[in-house]
Amino acid sequence: MKKLFLTLLVAVISFGTSNAQSSLVATLSHEGTTSAFYGAEALGNALDAAQAGDVITLSSGSFAAKNISKGVTIRGAGMSVGENGALPTVLQGGFIINADNITIEGIYHSDATITINGYTNSNVTFIKSRLYTVTYSGGGNAYNNRFIHCKIANNVSSYSNSSLNLLNSVVNQPGGSGLYNISNCVLIYPNNSSVWPSTISNATISNSIVYCATNDSKFRNNVVLSYNLGNGDILWSNSSISSNQTNENLISLFKDFDGVYNDDVTFKLTDAAAAQYVGSDGTQVGLYGGALPFDPVPTNPQITKAKVAGKSSVDGKLSIELEVNGANH
Repeated sequence: MKKLFLTLLVAVISFGTSNAQSSLVATLSHEGTTSAFYGAEALGNALDAAQAGDVITLSSGSFAAKNISKGVTIRGAGMSVGENGALPTVLQGGFIINADNITIEGIYHSDATITINGYTNSNVTFIKSRLYTVTYSGGGNAYNNRFIHCKIANNVSSYSNSSLNLLNSVVNQPGGSGLYNISNCVLIYPNNSSVWPSTISNATISNSIVYCATNDSKFRNNVVLSYNLGNGDILWSNSSISSNQTNENLISLFKDFDGVYNDDVTFKLTDAAAAQYVGSDGTQVGLYGGALPFDPVPTNPQITKAKVAGKSSVDGKLSIELEVNGANH
C-alpha cells in the first residue's frame, strides 16, 4: 500500500509555551478552523471545545480517555506500530459513549471498558482500532453500531434492542442478545469464557471463522460460509469443517494462531486454507476476504511527528510542523 508523506505548517492562536513542548497533540477541526491542544489531557480538552460534526485528530502517544457526549469523529495514528515506525495512538482508561453519530478510528484502547449508553446512542462506528471490552448500559434501542477492521481483545456484548455490524474483525468472546450481522470475522470462545456461543442469538454470520474451545459440539469448529437467521439461536449452515473435527484442526488453518487471542496474531490463513475455504462471495473466509480485506492502517491521514515552536510569534501565532502519513486509497 502506498503512503503519502507531507509536511504541514499550521498557524493557530497562541498557547502556553510549556504545553507547546509536548509531543502529544490533538487538533480540532471546526468549520474550517483548526485549534491545537497538547499533553495527555489533550483529547479531553478538544472534546470540551468541540461541537457535533467536528473532527479531532490525535498524534501517536498515550492520551487520557474521556466520556464522549457529542457526535464527533476521532482519528488516531493507528492501533499498532505502523510500517513507517509510527507509534499507535493509545487511549488510557474507560469511557462512556453518550451520543449518536460518533466515529473512532485508528486507536489502541488500553485494557478498560467502553460503555455505550443504549438509550441515546446509535450509529457509532469503530474503524481499524484495538478495543478491549465494549458493553451496553441502560437498555434502549441502539441501532447500527459498527466495528470495521477491529480487534476486540476481551469481550463485546449487547442488549436485545441493539444492532451490531462486525466486518473483517477479530472478536474474543462475543455475546449478548442484540441483532448481530457478522461478515468475514474470526470469533473466538476460550475455554474459560463466561460468554458461550449459545448466548448469541439473532445473529447473521457469513464468510467467517468460528473457533469454539468448548465441549458443546453444536458450536464446535465451524468455518461458516453462509447463515440462516434463527429464532433465538445460532444455526450453522454450509460449514466447511464438520462438527466432529478437533480444535487443533481449526488452528491449523492459520499461520500464527494457537487458540488464544493475542494482539500480535495476524489471523492470516495458510495458503492452502485460503485456497480451500472460499466464501459465498468467491474470496477466502475470515479477515482477509470480502470486499474490504483487513488492514490496520487508518484510512485517514495520521500525525506521525509533531514539532512545535518553543514560543509564539509577535502577532500571537504558534508554528506547528506536522508530518502526516496517509494511505493512498
